[in-house]
Amino acid sequence: MNHINQVNFFKMKDLDSIPSMNLSGNISLNSDEMNVKSFKDVMGDMMVQINEVTNKPEQMAAAAMQGKADIHEVMSAIAQSELTVQAATTITGKILQTYEKIMQIQI
Repeated sequence: MNHINQVNFFKMKDLDSIPSMNLSGNISLNSDEMNVKSFKDVMGDMMVQINEVTNKPEQMAAAAMQGKADIHEVMSAIAQSELTVQAATTITGKILQTYEKIMQIQI
């Protein structure tokens, strides 16, 4: 049986620094009080996180030019930024598709 070798592009310390996106709206099912954010707030928070992730490669590249950052860190920041933009584009497309379907519903 052949095993595919996995290539780790990120060091373990890099994986810990990748911010996770919380799309749950901060709904806590384990407590009596539910901390619910509006859709607008969730999307706004997500856009702030996306902005931070997409600005990081530029900052890392400037640091690399000054000799303060490793080129591997810059490349991982660029890859993370690309994945974040792709995910945001996909999510936006799905939201628009859902909105269009809802608008087609006849009451």
